[in-house]
Amino acid sequence: METSDHIRAAAPKSKPPSLPALGDYANLRRGGASAAQAGAFLRLGPRAMRNMEKAFRGQVARGAGEAQPKFARHDRHVAAVMGQGGFPALTERRIGRTGVCVGLPLVWPEAAR
Repeated sequence: METSDHIRAAAPKSKPPSLPALGDYANLRRGGASAAQAGAFLRLGPRAMRNMEKAFRGQVARGAGEAQPKFARHDRHVAAVMGQGGFPALTERRIGRTGVCVGLPLVWPEAAR
C-alpha cells in the first residue's frame, strides 16, 4: 500500500445558502407572527414558505410544540385577569430538600386570599 506525501489544497467551494430550520420558523409562528411575517423574516421563497407552514401545521396537529394564541400573552389580557383576582395556580408539594412536585388541584385566586 502506497501513501502519498503530496496533498492538494482544495479550492474553497461556496455553499448555497441553506434553508432555516423548521424550529426557527415554528418559534416565530408560536410567538405570534403570521406565516407571511415569518417567511419574510427568514427570507423564504413562496415554495419554501409553503413547505415550512405545512410542516409547522403538522407539528401542531400532532401536539408537538403547542401553539399559543396571541391574546394569551397580551398585556391588556394579563392586566384584566389580574384585576379580577389573578390566574389559578397548581398546588405544590416538597419532595426532599430540593424537589417540588406540582399537581392538582388548582387553587383559584379567591381561595388563595
